[in-house]
Amino acid sequence: MLVVGINEGFNASVVFLKDGEIIFALQEERLNKKKEYAGFPEQALKFSLSYLGINPSDIDAVCLSNLKSPTRSREELIAGADFRADLPHNPDIFWRIRNKFKNLKAQKKERAAKTPEEYLQDAGLSQVPLHRYNHHFLHAASAYYAMRKNRHEPHLVLTLDGGGDGDCAHIYKVQEDKFDLIAKSSSGNSIGNVYSAMTHFMGMKPHEHEYKLMGLAAYSNPDYCRPVVDQLKKYVYFSNDNDLCFTHGECGKTSFLYNRLPLDFKRVRFDNLAGGVQIFTQEMMLAWVKNAVKKTGIKNVVVAGGVFMNVKANKIISEDPDIDFFDVMPSCGDETLPFGAVWHFYAENNKENSEKISLKTFCLGPKPDFDLDKVKQQHEGKTLQFEKLDDPVMTAADLMAKGEIVARCCGPMEFGARSLGNRSLIADAANQKVIPYINKIIKNRDFWMPFAPAMLKEEAARYIKIPKSLSPRISPFMMHSFDTTDSRDEFIAGVHAYDMTARAQTVDADSNPGFYQVLQEFKNKTGKAVCLNTSFNLHGLPIVMGTEDAVHVMLNSGLKYLIVEDTLITKIAA
Repeated sequence: MLVVGINEGFNASVVFLKDGEIIFALQEERLNKKKEYAGFPEQALKFSLSYLGINPSDIDAVCLSNLKSPTRSREELIAGADFRADLPHNPDIFWRIRNKFKNLKAQKKERAAKTPEEYLQDAGLSQVPLHRYNHHFLHAASAYYAMRKNRHEPHLVLTLDGGGDGDCAHIYKVQEDKFDLIAKSSSGNSIGNVYSAMTHFMGMKPHEHEYKLMGLAAYSNPDYCRPVVDQLKKYVYFSNDNDLCFTHGECGKTSFLYNRLPLDFKRVRFDNLAGGVQIFTQEMMLAWVKNAVKKTGIKNVVVAGGVFMNVKANKIISEDPDIDFFDVMPSCGDETLPFGAVWHFYAENNKENSEKISLKTFCLGPKPDFDLDKVKQQHEGKTLQFEKLDDPVMTAADLMAKGEIVARCCGPMEFGARSLGNRSLIADAANQKVIPYINKIIKNRDFWMPFAPAMLKEEAARYIKIPKSLSPRISPFMMHSFDTTDSRDEFIAGVHAYDMTARAQTVDADSNPGFYQVLQEFKNKTGKAVCLNTSFNLHGLPIVMGTEDAVHVMLNSGLKYLIVEDTLITKIAA
């Protein structure tokens, strides 16, 4: 059975499942270079079919990720936020904002000239049966099938985001693949909306830069943040009738908070705002999960939805003693909705084989050498030199041991928001000098944002304090934050400078054998079983996909060493 899952909303993506196993997954942003692109993944679908050599007639079903196609792009939401927030306070820019919004609406009308069905027809899939599913059900299905402890024990599955198909949160009881919806919250009552509105109020992009507030929040004083938290809790709280459901306060629906925040938080310091919205989010999420555990008695919890991209909140939840088992769907925003779709379709049609559904790796994209020859023809002997390596693993480990930063572009590309070693900048995390170099010379990132460590799974307890609820996986997809141990000096460049936490990735030989070998060799040379791992991209652009993307970063930054499979690429001195 061959099934295609498609998300035609925020962070558009495609997923291919064959006989119960995900064989390929790709986001549209990696091709059109529009980060977190919202719309139909036209290029990703066509590229995938070609790369895999799949004849459309071989596909048994296409699964779409919403009952109704999303109607607003991320850019329109941002423009709408600007319009609502600035109109009462800055009338001088009224016309500029209004025209921007009108132009985006015109672009939307042009995009809407094609329906999903017409895109599928262009790809030769018009005769393939089409299935649509509820947005939040697919978040739940993705978390359950990927992260469940096992099929036979009962699980709580919680979903939380800004909104989709009319809701912003669902809670399910699931056992033996049977989903029982026990609570839901309608759109307009979302913690995610509050965080996005605060992101916009602080001058950043909602639906993209929330993680920057999370990084900044650790520098704040919790006592000074409390008035912010108390005000935010007037915007959204638990229903008096059901503490598994969220409701909004007298300020109105949370989707319309953009013009409220300037009134309530005028002259409040930036660090207190970031800390306040983070504390508010952590407290609400933990209380919600605890309410569900208490009401059902089920202590196995898996979650999905964009709000659970907040690794600090995930940390607090995983440490709660009332929870026996906890995990988060990797890159759990809308980009992973198609995973839930194809897994559920397969489970429904192959009940006797649904036990085999699992997520073994998140490196599910193309290998990077599909365009290597093209890049060689353009650059070899002119701007770049290409050296065939006998042992690319040893070369990467050698360079890191010498204090160099290495761009590793090897193996299948990672899906989602996190680089997991195959499209990564890696370095010795004990060397703090790499921080300003990567920030200023390569990525142009915000100075306060921490980097992340990747470590051998079997050595993880040496570096991080692991809650019992995360066993046995322990964060292979970088979805959790941890307190660090006294060995943190071995990876201090991958530790938050203020609270000493780390958004760690554990690496094993099964999920990513190539990167595991690099870490193993680095340990052999230095004694350190951990390195710095950050995404391979220029600031504001998606993670690189192939050789051409990787070389573009090299030629537009201070990057010195690039390894593409078994080829070392360096610059020719001017």
